[in-house]
Amino acid sequence: MKATVAANSTRNVEAQAEGIRPTLVQHIPFAVWLIVPAEIVLLSVVVFPTLMSLWLSLTSWTPTSGVNWWQAEFQWLANYVQLLFGDERFRAALLRTLLIVVVGVAAEISIGLSLALLFFDDFPWKKIAISAIILPMMIVPVDAANAFFMLFRDVGPVNQLVRILVGHPVRFAWLSDSNLAIVPILLVEIWQWTPLMFLMLLTGLMALPQNQLRAAVALGASRWQLFRRIILPLIAPVVVLSLVIRSVEIFKIFDPVYILTRGGPGTSTETLSMWMYDNGFVYFRIAYVAAAGFLVLLVVLAYVLLILRPLSRRTAAER
Repeated sequence: MKATVAANSTRNVEAQAEGIRPTLVQHIPFAVWLIVPAEIVLLSVVVFPTLMSLWLSLTSWTPTSGVNWWQAEFQWLANYVQLLFGDERFRAALLRTLLIVVVGVAAEISIGLSLALLFFDDFPWKKIAISAIILPMMIVPVDAANAFFMLFRDVGPVNQLVRILVGHPVRFAWLSDSNLAIVPILLVEIWQWTPLMFLMLLTGLMALPQNQLRAAVALGASRWQLFRRIILPLIAPVVVLSLVIRSVEIFKIFDPVYILTRGGPGTSTETLSMWMYDNGFVYFRIAYVAAAGFLVLLVVLAYVLLILRPLSRRTAAER
């Protein structure tokens, strides 16, 4: 008798569970089930390492300290204070990286916009010319940097070209002079990534309303007036987006610096990525580098917000 009652109770519980399960599933949208795997991967790949880095930035842990990273001595904001007020090499690398970002992105956006305007009109062999322009972007950054290393050697083609232009032998130490070494780094970045700006801006130009452009031309607008009053305001969002994407990317510049100068002579061309590489993988100051990474994140965030501010004001005014 007891066995029969227990069996009936078990069947009742299973029947109730089977009635509940469809109800719970129906309340969860199917789209949620589709993104669950991606969220799990995101949590494991992004969130956990970020929290781990944040914890490390508040400690003094190094791989050679003899303790696990979660057992490291907690020292609050000591790493951040040291970076901001006691590490002149870090501050110099930060300012140097900002210089490369400002100069490099300004040159790339200027050249890219000029080329995009040039290719805005149709002409023979246009597709072949576009393919030739975007070719540098397809080259591996290490190969591009190695090519510029050969060009800017003391006995390389660049010095030979300068000798022909000035009419007497010259030998600029492009890669070993602290005042000149930054030039090849900037040139290789500008040469390789201007095509990206060109493509983005040309895409923005192709999406412009042709009726407005034809009306302006019919009313007698010059090319400069057409560009300043119609084209530039309309493609401003594309320009700002290009600036943001390229600025964030160039902040991470490493390959050209490593191949061309190794951050030298001395530390005259050391960027943030090069500084982190040395401190993290040469001196094993992992916690210190983690703190530097969060400071750089704040700097990049402030830089991006500064770029987006005019666009935000314009959007607010249009509303």
